[in-house]
Amino acid sequence: MGQAGTSLWLSLEQGSPLVLLSTHKTLLDGILLPFVLLSQGLGVLCVAWDSRVCSPALRALLRKLGGLFLPSEANLSLDSSEGLLARAVVQVVIEQLLVSGQPLLIFLEEPPGTLGPQLSALGQAWLGFVVRAVQVGIIPDTLLVPVAVTYDVVPDAPCEIYHASAPLGLWTGALAVLRSLCSHLGCSRQICSRVHLAQPFSLQEYTISARSCWGSRQTLEQLLQPIVLGQCTAVPDTEKEQGWTPIIGPLLALKEEDQLLVRRLSHHVLSASVASSAVMSTAIMATLLLFKHQKLLGEFSWLTEEILLRGFDVGFSGQLRSLLQHTLSLLRAHVALLRIRQGDLLVVPRPGPGLAHLARLSAELLPVFLSEAVGACAVRGLLVGRVPPQGPWELQGIELLSQNELYRQILLLMHLLPQELLLLQPCQSSYCYCQEVLDRLIQCGLLVAEESLATQSSCFSCSRPPPRKKGSLSVWTQSSPSGLSGPSET
Repeated sequence: MGQAGTSLWLSLEQGSPLVLLSTHKTLLDGILLPFVLLSQGLGVLCVAWDSRVCSPALRALLRKLGGLFLPSEANLSLDSSEGLLARAVVQVVIEQLLVSGQPLLIFLEEPPGTLGPQLSALGQAWLGFVVRAVQVGIIPDTLLVPVAVTYDVVPDAPCEIYHASAPLGLWTGALAVLRSLCSHLGCSRQICSRVHLAQPFSLQEYTISARSCWGSRQTLEQLLQPIVLGQCTAVPDTEKEQGWTPIIGPLLALKEEDQLLVRRLSHHVLSASVASSAVMSTAIMATLLLFKHQKLLGEFSWLTEEILLRGFDVGFSGQLRSLLQHTLSLLRAHVALLRIRQGDLLVVPRPGPGLAHLARLSAELLPVFLSEAVGACAVRGLLVGRVPPQGPWELQGIELLSQNELYRQILLLMHLLPQELLLLQPCQSSYCYCQEVLDRLIQCGLLVAEESLATQSSCFSCSRPPPRKKGSLSVWTQSSPSGLSGPSET
Protein backbone atom coordinates (compact mmCIF):
# COMPACT_ATOMS: atom_id res chain seq x y z
CA MET A 1 0.00 0.00 0.00
CA GLY A 2 3.03 2.29 0.26
CA GLN A 3 2.61 5.74 1.75
CA ALA A 4 -1.17 5.39 1.80
CA GLY A 5 -0.84 2.22 3.90
CA THR A 6 1.44 4.00 6.37
CA SER A 7 -1.10 6.80 6.82
CA LEU A 8 -3.87 4.26 7.37
CA TRP A 9 -1.92 2.47 10.07
CA LEU A 10 -1.18 5.78 11.82
CA SER A 11 -4.87 6.71 11.73
CA LEU A 12 -5.85 3.33 13.17
CA GLU A 13 -3.37 3.77 16.00
CA GLN A 14 -4.70 7.28 16.73
CA GLY A 15 -8.30 6.07 16.69
CA SER A 16 -9.44 8.17 13.72
CA PRO A 17 -12.40 6.57 11.92
CA LEU A 18 -11.81 5.55 8.30
CA VAL A 19 -14.23 6.18 5.44
CA LEU A 20 -13.18 4.44 2.22
CA LEU A 21 -14.67 5.98 -0.94
CA SER A 22 -14.42 3.55 -3.83
CA THR A 23 -14.99 3.26 -7.55
CA HIS A 24 -17.53 0.64 -8.65
CA LYS A 25 -16.57 -1.88 -11.37
CA THR A 26 -18.85 -4.83 -10.61
CA LEU A 27 -21.79 -5.60 -8.35
CA LEU A 28 -19.49 -8.01 -6.50
CA ASP A 29 -17.23 -5.20 -5.26
CA GLY A 30 -19.18 -4.87 -2.04
CA ILE A 31 -18.57 -8.56 -1.28
CA LEU A 32 -14.96 -8.90 -2.46
CA LEU A 33 -13.47 -5.61 -1.23
CA PRO A 34 -14.12 -6.24 2.50
CA PHE A 35 -12.26 -9.58 2.24
CA VAL A 36 -9.27 -7.94 0.54
CA LEU A 37 -9.05 -5.04 2.99
CA LEU A 38 -9.59 -7.32 5.98
CA SER A 39 -6.53 -9.31 4.87
CA GLN A 40 -4.52 -6.05 5.00
CA GLY A 41 -5.40 -5.48 8.65
CA LEU A 42 -8.03 -2.76 8.20
CA GLY A 43 -10.63 -4.64 10.22
CA VAL A 44 -14.18 -5.60 9.32
CA LEU A 45 -15.73 -3.04 6.97
CA CYS A 46 -19.31 -1.87 7.07
CA VAL A 47 -20.54 -1.49 3.47
CA ALA A 48 -23.13 1.09 2.39
CA TRP A 49 -25.16 -0.74 -0.25
CA ASP A 50 -27.50 0.34 -3.01
CA SER A 51 -30.73 -1.60 -2.54
CA ARG A 52 -31.33 -1.59 -6.33
CA VAL A 53 -28.39 -3.91 -7.00
CA CYS A 54 -29.45 -6.67 -4.57
CA SER A 55 -32.32 -9.12 -4.59
CA PRO A 56 -34.52 -9.19 -1.47
CA ALA A 57 -32.91 -12.43 -0.25
CA LEU A 58 -29.37 -11.08 -0.62
CA ARG A 59 -30.42 -7.79 0.98
CA ALA A 60 -31.72 -9.61 4.05
CA LEU A 61 -28.48 -11.60 4.39
CA LEU A 62 -26.29 -8.50 4.00
CA ARG A 63 -28.30 -6.66 6.65
CA LYS A 64 -27.61 -9.48 9.11
CA LEU A 65 -23.90 -9.23 8.25
CA GLY A 66 -23.86 -5.51 9.06
CA GLY A 67 -24.54 -3.99 5.63
CA LEU A 68 -26.26 -0.60 5.46
CA PHE A 69 -29.23 0.15 3.22
CA LEU A 70 -30.93 3.52 2.90
CA PRO A 71 -34.65 3.08 3.72
CA SER A 72 -37.03 4.15 0.97
CA GLU A 73 -38.71 6.57 3.42
CA ALA A 74 -35.52 8.66 3.50
CA ASN A 75 -36.34 9.91 -0.02
CA LEU A 76 -39.71 11.34 0.99
CA SER A 77 -40.27 15.11 0.89
CA LEU A 78 -38.56 17.36 3.42
CA ASP A 79 -41.83 18.14 5.23
CA SER A 80 -42.78 14.46 5.59
CA SER A 81 -42.61 13.16 9.15
CA GLU A 82 -41.69 9.67 7.93
CA GLY A 83 -38.89 11.10 5.81
CA LEU A 84 -37.53 13.17 8.71
CA LEU A 85 -37.60 10.15 11.01
CA ALA A 86 -35.88 7.85 8.48
CA ARG A 87 -33.09 10.36 7.81
CA ALA A 88 -32.59 10.95 11.52
CA VAL A 89 -32.30 7.22 12.19
CA VAL A 90 -29.72 6.76 9.40
CA GLN A 91 -27.77 9.76 10.72
CA VAL A 92 -27.63 8.23 14.21
CA VAL A 93 -26.51 4.86 12.79
CA ILE A 94 -23.66 6.52 10.85
CA GLU A 95 -22.62 8.53 13.92
CA GLN A 96 -22.52 5.42 16.13
CA LEU A 97 -20.55 3.56 13.48
CA LEU A 98 -17.94 6.33 13.25
CA VAL A 99 -17.69 6.68 17.03
CA SER A 100 -17.06 2.94 17.34
CA GLY A 101 -14.13 3.26 14.91
CA GLN A 102 -15.42 0.68 12.43
CA PRO A 103 -14.33 1.50 8.84
CA LEU A 104 -17.10 2.43 6.41
CA LEU A 105 -17.02 1.63 2.67
CA ILE A 106 -19.02 3.87 0.31
CA PHE A 107 -19.21 3.51 -3.49
CA LEU A 108 -19.05 6.94 -5.14
CA GLU A 109 -19.70 5.62 -8.66
CA GLU A 110 -22.98 4.49 -10.14
CA PRO A 111 -23.39 0.69 -10.39
CA PRO A 112 -21.86 -0.95 -13.50
CA GLY A 113 -23.65 -0.32 -16.76
CA THR A 114 -22.63 3.30 -17.40
CA LEU A 115 -19.76 4.26 -19.72
CA GLY A 116 -17.08 6.24 -17.94
CA PRO A 117 -17.02 7.50 -14.34
CA GLN A 118 -20.37 8.81 -13.09
CA LEU A 119 -21.02 10.02 -9.56
CA SER A 120 -23.65 8.15 -7.61
CA ALA A 121 -26.37 10.23 -5.95
CA LEU A 122 -26.74 7.56 -3.27
CA GLY A 123 -22.99 7.50 -2.62
CA GLN A 124 -23.03 11.27 -2.15
CA ALA A 125 -25.97 10.91 0.23
CA TRP A 126 -23.97 8.49 2.43
CA LEU A 127 -21.02 10.89 2.29
CA GLY A 128 -23.37 13.70 3.35
CA PHE A 129 -24.22 11.80 6.54
CA VAL A 130 -20.47 11.52 7.31
CA VAL A 131 -19.92 15.24 6.66
CA ARG A 132 -22.85 16.08 8.94
CA ALA A 133 -21.46 13.92 11.76
CA VAL A 134 -18.16 15.84 11.68
CA GLN A 135 -19.87 19.23 11.43
CA VAL A 136 -22.04 18.73 14.53
CA GLY A 137 -19.04 17.53 16.52
CA ILE A 138 -20.03 13.89 17.06
CA ILE A 139 -16.47 13.03 16.01
CA PRO A 140 -13.63 15.56 15.71
CA ASP A 141 -12.47 14.33 12.30
CA THR A 142 -12.39 11.36 9.95
CA LEU A 143 -9.86 10.15 7.41
CA LEU A 144 -11.16 9.82 3.83
CA VAL A 145 -9.41 7.22 1.64
CA PRO A 146 -9.93 7.21 -2.16
CA VAL A 147 -10.07 3.57 -3.32
CA ALA A 148 -9.91 2.16 -6.86
CA VAL A 149 -10.54 -1.47 -7.74
CA THR A 150 -9.57 -2.93 -11.12
CA TYR A 151 -9.91 -6.40 -12.68
CA ASP A 152 -8.33 -7.85 -15.77
CA VAL A 153 -11.58 -9.80 -16.15
CA VAL A 154 -14.66 -9.16 -14.05
CA PRO A 155 -15.15 -12.15 -11.68
CA ASP A 156 -17.20 -14.96 -13.18
CA ALA A 157 -20.87 -14.12 -13.01
CA PRO A 158 -23.71 -13.86 -15.52
CA CYS A 159 -23.23 -11.13 -18.11
CA GLU A 160 -26.35 -9.28 -16.98
CA ILE A 161 -24.66 -8.15 -13.74
CA TYR A 162 -22.86 -5.57 -15.88
CA HIS A 163 -26.14 -3.72 -15.98
CA ALA A 164 -27.62 -1.94 -13.00
CA SER A 165 -31.12 -3.12 -14.03
CA ALA A 166 -30.30 -6.74 -13.10
CA PRO A 167 -30.10 -7.16 -9.29
CA LEU A 168 -27.52 -9.53 -7.88
CA GLY A 169 -29.16 -12.63 -6.44
CA LEU A 170 -28.07 -14.60 -3.37
CA TRP A 171 -26.93 -17.74 -5.18
CA THR A 172 -25.49 -15.82 -8.13
CA GLY A 173 -23.35 -13.73 -5.79
CA ALA A 174 -22.22 -16.73 -3.73
CA LEU A 175 -21.27 -18.71 -6.86
CA ALA A 176 -19.34 -15.77 -8.32
CA VAL A 177 -17.40 -15.25 -5.07
CA LEU A 178 -16.53 -18.95 -4.85
CA ARG A 179 -15.28 -18.94 -8.44
CA SER A 180 -13.19 -15.85 -7.74
CA LEU A 181 -11.65 -17.44 -4.63
CA CYS A 182 -10.94 -20.63 -6.58
CA SER A 183 -9.11 -18.65 -9.25
CA HIS A 184 -6.90 -17.04 -6.62
CA LEU A 185 -6.18 -20.47 -5.10
CA GLY A 186 -5.09 -21.83 -8.48
CA CYS A 187 -8.11 -24.06 -9.05
CA SER A 188 -8.90 -22.39 -12.40
CA ARG A 189 -7.55 -19.70 -14.69
CA GLN A 190 -5.75 -16.96 -12.78
CA ILE A 191 -7.70 -13.68 -12.67
CA CYS A 192 -5.98 -10.60 -11.30
CA SER A 193 -7.78 -7.98 -9.21
CA ARG A 194 -6.02 -4.96 -7.74
CA VAL A 195 -7.14 -2.58 -5.02
CA HIS A 196 -5.44 0.81 -5.03
CA LEU A 197 -5.50 3.14 -2.01
CA ALA A 198 -4.74 6.76 -2.84
CA GLN A 199 -3.33 9.24 -0.30
CA PRO A 200 -5.79 9.62 2.63
CA PHE A 201 -6.76 13.11 3.77
CA SER A 202 -8.60 14.76 6.65
CA LEU A 203 -12.24 15.69 6.12
CA GLN A 204 -11.91 18.56 8.62
CA GLU A 205 -8.90 20.04 6.85
CA TYR A 206 -10.58 19.70 3.45
CA THR A 207 -13.71 21.46 4.73
CA ILE A 208 -11.75 24.38 6.19
CA SER A 209 -9.70 24.76 3.01
CA ALA A 210 -12.74 24.55 0.72
CA ARG A 211 -14.77 27.11 2.66
CA SER A 212 -11.87 29.56 2.76
CA CYS A 213 -11.76 29.52 -1.06
CA TRP A 214 -15.47 30.14 -1.56
CA GLY A 215 -15.36 33.71 -0.26
CA SER A 216 -13.15 34.84 -3.15
CA ARG A 217 -15.14 33.12 -5.92
CA GLN A 218 -16.72 35.29 -8.59
CA THR A 219 -20.19 34.75 -10.00
CA LEU A 220 -20.66 33.76 -13.63
CA GLU A 221 -22.03 37.25 -14.37
CA GLN A 222 -18.91 38.89 -12.93
CA LEU A 223 -16.69 36.65 -15.05
CA LEU A 224 -18.53 37.05 -18.36
CA GLN A 225 -19.53 40.72 -18.22
CA PRO A 226 -16.07 42.11 -19.23
CA ILE A 227 -15.96 39.70 -22.21
CA VAL A 228 -19.49 40.62 -23.37
CA LEU A 229 -18.69 44.35 -23.14
CA GLY A 230 -15.45 43.87 -25.08
CA GLN A 231 -13.28 44.93 -22.15
CA CYS A 232 -11.46 41.59 -22.01
CA THR A 233 -10.76 38.78 -24.48
CA ALA A 234 -8.96 36.32 -22.21
CA VAL A 235 -10.42 32.96 -21.24
CA PRO A 236 -12.16 33.29 -17.85
CA ASP A 237 -9.96 31.74 -15.19
CA THR A 238 -12.69 29.99 -13.25
CA GLU A 239 -13.63 26.54 -12.07
CA LYS A 240 -15.91 24.29 -14.08
CA GLU A 241 -19.26 24.37 -12.30
CA GLN A 242 -22.29 22.63 -13.80
CA GLY A 243 -25.85 23.07 -12.74
CA TRP A 244 -26.77 20.29 -10.33
CA THR A 245 -29.98 19.55 -8.49
CA PRO A 246 -29.95 16.86 -5.78
CA ILE A 247 -32.35 14.05 -6.64
CA ILE A 248 -32.26 12.16 -3.37
CA GLY A 249 -33.84 13.08 -0.02
CA PRO A 250 -30.78 13.09 2.27
CA LEU A 251 -28.97 15.49 -0.06
CA LEU A 252 -31.99 17.78 -0.36
CA ALA A 253 -32.11 17.95 3.44
CA LEU A 254 -28.61 19.47 3.57
CA LYS A 255 -27.97 23.20 3.41
CA GLU A 256 -27.04 24.53 -0.03
CA GLU A 257 -23.47 25.16 1.14
CA ASP A 258 -23.17 21.59 2.44
CA GLN A 259 -24.57 20.21 -0.82
CA LEU A 260 -21.82 22.06 -2.70
CA LEU A 261 -19.22 20.74 -0.26
CA VAL A 262 -20.35 17.13 -0.75
CA ARG A 263 -20.45 17.55 -4.53
CA ARG A 264 -16.95 19.01 -4.74
CA LEU A 265 -15.57 16.49 -2.26
CA SER A 266 -17.02 13.64 -4.34
CA HIS A 267 -15.36 14.98 -7.50
CA HIS A 268 -12.05 15.33 -5.68
CA VAL A 269 -12.15 11.74 -4.40
CA LEU A 270 -13.31 10.21 -7.70
CA SER A 271 -10.52 12.02 -9.56
CA ALA A 272 -7.93 10.76 -7.06
CA SER A 273 -9.27 7.20 -7.24
CA VAL A 274 -9.19 6.99 -11.04
CA ALA A 275 -5.73 8.58 -11.19
CA SER A 276 -4.35 5.96 -8.79
CA SER A 277 -5.89 2.94 -10.52
CA ALA A 278 -3.89 0.66 -12.80
CA VAL A 279 -4.55 -0.22 -16.43
CA MET A 280 -4.86 -3.98 -16.90
CA SER A 281 -3.50 -6.01 -19.79
CA THR A 282 -6.98 -6.92 -21.04
CA ALA A 283 -7.87 -3.22 -21.45
CA ILE A 284 -4.76 -2.64 -23.58
CA MET A 285 -5.42 -5.74 -25.69
CA ALA A 286 -9.08 -4.79 -26.19
CA THR A 287 -8.07 -1.33 -27.40
CA LEU A 288 -5.57 -2.73 -29.91
CA LEU A 289 -8.10 -5.24 -31.24
CA LEU A 290 -10.91 -2.69 -31.60
CA PHE A 291 -8.70 -0.30 -33.54
CA LYS A 292 -7.32 -3.14 -35.68
CA HIS A 293 -3.64 -2.85 -34.87
CA GLN A 294 -1.88 -5.56 -36.83
CA LYS A 295 1.27 -6.24 -34.78
CA LEU A 296 0.00 -6.99 -31.28
CA LEU A 297 3.38 -7.96 -29.84
CA GLY A 298 5.16 -4.70 -30.65
CA GLU A 299 2.15 -2.42 -30.26
CA PHE A 300 1.22 -3.85 -26.86
CA SER A 301 4.68 -2.86 -25.63
CA TRP A 302 4.39 0.59 -27.23
CA LEU A 303 0.98 1.35 -25.71
CA THR A 304 2.19 0.19 -22.28
CA GLU A 305 5.08 2.65 -22.49
CA GLU A 306 2.72 5.48 -23.47
CA ILE A 307 0.54 4.74 -20.43
CA LEU A 308 3.53 4.74 -18.08
CA LEU A 309 4.86 7.99 -19.57
CA ARG A 310 1.59 9.69 -18.65
CA GLY A 311 1.98 8.80 -14.98
CA PHE A 312 -0.47 5.89 -14.83
CA ASP A 313 0.30 2.46 -13.42
CA VAL A 314 -0.19 -0.92 -15.12
CA GLY A 315 -1.43 -4.02 -13.35
CA PHE A 316 0.82 -6.64 -14.90
CA SER A 317 4.44 -7.67 -15.37
CA GLY A 318 6.46 -10.48 -16.93
CA GLN A 319 7.77 -11.51 -20.33
CA LEU A 320 5.86 -9.89 -23.17
CA ARG A 321 5.04 -13.04 -25.14
CA SER A 322 3.83 -14.93 -22.07
CA LEU A 323 1.82 -11.90 -20.99
CA LEU A 324 0.03 -11.70 -24.34
CA GLN A 325 -0.74 -15.42 -24.27
CA HIS A 326 -2.24 -15.07 -20.79
CA THR A 327 -4.26 -12.01 -21.83
CA LEU A 328 -5.67 -13.77 -24.89
CA SER A 329 -6.60 -16.76 -22.73
CA LEU A 330 -8.62 -14.42 -20.49
CA LEU A 331 -10.38 -12.98 -23.54
CA ARG A 332 -10.86 -16.29 -25.37
CA ALA A 333 -14.65 -16.10 -25.03
CA HIS A 334 -14.67 -12.80 -26.93
CA VAL A 335 -12.00 -13.34 -29.61
CA ALA A 336 -11.26 -15.94 -32.27
CA LEU A 337 -7.69 -17.22 -32.71
CA LEU A 338 -6.70 -18.36 -36.20
CA ARG A 339 -3.29 -19.88 -36.95
CA ILE A 340 -2.11 -18.50 -40.31
CA ARG A 341 1.41 -19.94 -40.32
CA GLN A 342 3.90 -21.47 -37.92
CA GLY A 343 4.30 -19.24 -34.88
CA ASP A 344 1.80 -16.56 -36.07
CA LEU A 345 -1.78 -16.08 -34.87
CA LEU A 346 -4.56 -13.93 -36.28
CA VAL A 347 -6.75 -12.51 -33.49
CA VAL A 348 -10.26 -11.45 -34.51
CA PRO A 349 -12.93 -10.02 -32.14
CA ARG A 350 -16.15 -12.00 -32.11
CA PRO A 351 -19.14 -9.94 -33.30
CA GLY A 352 -22.06 -8.99 -31.07
CA PRO A 353 -21.51 -9.34 -27.30
CA GLY A 354 -17.78 -9.89 -27.86
CA LEU A 355 -17.35 -6.42 -29.36
CA ALA A 356 -19.43 -4.85 -26.58
CA HIS A 357 -17.25 -6.53 -23.95
CA LEU A 358 -14.05 -5.30 -25.61
CA ALA A 359 -15.50 -1.78 -25.77
CA ARG A 360 -16.16 -1.84 -22.00
CA LEU A 361 -12.60 -2.98 -21.35
CA SER A 362 -11.04 -0.38 -23.67
CA ALA A 363 -12.93 2.42 -21.86
CA GLU A 364 -10.42 1.97 -19.01
CA LEU A 365 -7.85 3.77 -21.17
CA LEU A 366 -9.99 6.89 -21.59
CA PRO A 367 -8.64 8.74 -18.51
CA VAL A 368 -5.06 8.10 -19.69
CA PHE A 369 -5.46 9.88 -23.05
CA LEU A 370 -8.31 12.24 -22.19
CA SER A 371 -6.29 15.47 -22.45
CA GLU A 372 -4.99 14.50 -25.89
CA ALA A 373 -8.51 13.54 -26.99
CA VAL A 374 -9.98 16.90 -25.92
CA GLY A 375 -7.12 18.77 -27.58
CA ALA A 376 -7.42 16.81 -30.83
CA CYS A 377 -11.17 17.51 -30.94
CA ALA A 378 -10.47 21.22 -30.42
CA VAL A 379 -7.95 21.30 -33.29
CA ARG A 380 -10.28 19.38 -35.58
CA GLY A 381 -13.15 21.71 -34.70
CA LEU A 382 -11.08 24.72 -35.75
CA LEU A 383 -9.90 23.08 -38.97
CA VAL A 384 -13.23 21.63 -40.08
CA GLY A 385 -14.33 24.94 -41.60
CA ARG A 386 -11.15 25.21 -43.65
CA VAL A 387 -11.41 21.85 -45.41
CA PRO A 388 -13.76 21.32 -48.41
CA PRO A 389 -16.86 19.32 -47.38
CA GLN A 390 -16.09 16.48 -49.80
CA GLY A 391 -12.31 16.84 -49.72
CA PRO A 392 -9.79 14.63 -47.95
CA TRP A 393 -8.57 15.51 -44.48
CA GLU A 394 -5.09 16.48 -45.68
CA LEU A 395 -3.83 19.96 -44.95
CA GLN A 396 -2.40 21.90 -47.88
CA GLY A 397 0.26 24.40 -46.87
CA ILE A 398 0.21 26.25 -43.55
CA GLU A 399 -3.01 26.75 -41.60
CA LEU A 400 -2.77 29.46 -38.94
CA LEU A 401 -4.60 28.86 -35.66
CA SER A 402 -4.35 31.42 -32.90
CA GLN A 403 -3.63 30.15 -29.44
CA ASN A 404 -6.63 32.06 -28.07
CA GLU A 405 -8.84 30.20 -30.57
CA LEU A 406 -7.53 26.90 -29.25
CA TYR A 407 -8.15 28.00 -25.66
CA ARG A 408 -11.73 28.95 -26.46
CA GLN A 409 -12.38 25.70 -28.33
CA ILE A 410 -11.01 23.64 -25.43
CA LEU A 411 -13.09 25.71 -23.02
CA LEU A 412 -16.26 24.98 -25.02
CA LEU A 413 -15.55 21.24 -24.94
CA MET A 414 -14.72 21.45 -21.25
CA HIS A 415 -18.12 22.95 -20.42
CA LEU A 416 -19.99 20.56 -22.72
CA LEU A 417 -18.47 17.37 -21.27
CA PRO A 418 -19.52 16.06 -17.84
CA GLN A 419 -17.16 16.92 -15.02
CA GLU A 420 -17.00 13.24 -14.00
CA LEU A 421 -15.72 12.34 -17.47
CA LEU A 422 -13.06 15.06 -17.45
CA LEU A 423 -11.96 14.03 -13.93
CA LEU A 424 -11.16 17.64 -13.05
CA GLN A 425 -10.19 18.55 -9.52
CA PRO A 426 -12.79 21.00 -8.12
CA CYS A 427 -10.07 23.60 -7.50
CA GLN A 428 -8.62 23.36 -11.04
CA SER A 429 -9.30 26.50 -13.09
CA SER A 430 -10.39 26.58 -16.72
CA TYR A 431 -7.23 28.34 -17.84
CA CYS A 432 -5.00 25.77 -16.15
CA TYR A 433 -6.88 22.93 -17.84
CA CYS A 434 -6.61 24.58 -21.29
CA GLN A 435 -2.88 25.07 -20.80
CA GLU A 436 -2.50 21.47 -19.62
CA VAL A 437 -4.21 20.18 -22.78
CA LEU A 438 -1.94 22.24 -25.02
CA ASP A 439 1.12 21.10 -23.09
CA ARG A 440 0.08 17.47 -23.55
CA LEU A 441 -0.36 17.95 -27.31
CA ILE A 442 3.09 19.52 -27.53
CA GLN A 443 4.69 16.79 -25.42
CA CYS A 444 3.27 13.95 -27.51
CA GLY A 445 4.19 15.62 -30.80
CA LEU A 446 0.72 16.54 -32.08
CA LEU A 447 1.67 20.21 -31.70
CA VAL A 448 5.14 21.72 -32.04
CA ALA A 449 6.16 25.06 -30.49
CA GLU A 450 7.67 27.70 -32.78
CA GLU A 451 8.94 31.24 -32.15
CA SER A 452 7.24 34.10 -34.01
CA LEU A 453 7.61 37.88 -34.29
CA ALA A 454 3.85 38.34 -34.00
CA THR A 455 2.53 39.95 -30.87
CA GLN A 456 -0.22 37.35 -30.56
CA SER A 457 0.50 33.70 -29.93
CA SER A 458 -0.59 31.55 -32.83
CA CYS A 459 -0.77 27.94 -33.93
CA PHE A 460 0.21 26.60 -37.34
CA SER A 461 -1.32 23.49 -38.85
CA CYS A 462 0.58 22.16 -41.85
CA SER A 463 2.41 19.25 -43.35
CA ARG A 464 5.81 20.91 -42.88
CA PRO A 465 7.22 23.30 -40.24
CA PRO A 466 6.62 27.04 -40.76
CA PRO A 467 9.63 29.33 -41.08
CA ARG A 468 11.33 29.88 -37.74
CA LYS A 469 11.09 33.40 -36.37
CA LYS A 470 11.86 35.05 -33.08
CA GLY A 471 9.32 36.33 -30.60
CA SER A 472 6.14 34.86 -29.13
CA LEU A 473 4.91 31.26 -29.16
CA SER A 474 3.36 29.60 -32.18
CA VAL A 475 2.43 25.99 -32.79
CA TRP A 476 1.99 23.72 -35.81
CA THR A 477 0.57 20.23 -36.17
CA GLN A 478 2.36 17.41 -37.92
CA SER A 479 0.56 15.30 -40.51
CA SER A 480 1.92 12.16 -38.81
CA PRO A 481 2.36 12.86 -35.09
CA SER A 482 5.32 11.05 -33.62
CA GLY A 483 4.01 10.82 -30.09
CA LEU A 484 1.04 8.57 -30.86
CA SER A 485 1.92 7.05 -34.20
CA GLY A 486 2.74 3.63 -32.82
CA PRO A 487 5.89 1.56 -33.24
CA SER A 488 7.84 1.67 -36.47
CA GLU A 489 7.54 -1.12 -38.99
CA THR A 490 11.16 -2.03 -38.48
